[in-house]
Amino acid sequence: MKLRDRVAIVTGGASGIGKATALLFAKEGAKVVVADVNEMEGKRVADKIKGLFVKCDVSNPEDVKNLVSATLRKYGKTDIMFNNAGIYGEDMPLHEVPEETLDRIIDVNLKGVFLCSKYVIPGMIRKKSGVIINTASELGIIPETGSPAYCASKAAVIHLTKVMALTYAKQNIRVNCICPGPIDTPLLRKSFDKKGLKDYIDHHTLFKRLGKPEEVANVALFLASDDASFVTGSAYNVDGGESLA
Repeated sequence: MKLRDRVAIVTGGASGIGKATALLFAKEGAKVVVADVNEMEGKRVADKIKGLFVKCDVSNPEDVKNLVSATLRKYGKTDIMFNNAGIYGEDMPLHEVPEETLDRIIDVNLKGVFLCSKYVIPGMIRKKSGVIINTASELGIIPETGSPAYCASKAAVIHLTKVMALTYAKQNIRVNCICPGPIDTPLLRKSFDKKGLKDYIDHHTLFKRLGKPEEVANVALFLASDDASFVTGSAYNVDGGESLA
């Protein structure tokens, strides 16, 4: 098992990519802490893998401090931090985006990565090892009309990943990010009606299908494991070739 005896926190772990990753990490031997605002579904995932659930809004510093503290009380360390929680918002041009929508998207997608990393890194420094994986998006690389706040937040996550990788390499902390494309998650399906989703798939993916959360989880597993021991500061597209379509 690739993650035997390691402790992983997965934010946004109640559904989609986070859920698939929590299940896979546990299967590979990790003790997993599932963090989410969705208490019912989060507990269900944690119970399934005999892990720990912590209710957490990643944009709230007190929630994040509690998440890290609860993990340390239960397991004594954190080896892997998967900063996966994120929100999208409605499609609209920049001049129509309410400021509160921008603030909320930045708070969850960017500040959430910042806070979770800020409070987990000191423990990783003490034990001189750790892995941080951030969920960005291929929209952080390729601009798209209608989602300016989301695109900006995810572009910032990619750059923050590189800054963190540079900063903490001497402490043997690896930091990478994953840039998913169209993955079949509740978040994506909320963004399209049935016809719009079909048109999107037909015109934006080389394989003419949505990706599966498990296909992203497989990349997260690689990055979390010793197989990626010489990998840091990288952004991995998992987009079915959308960035080429």
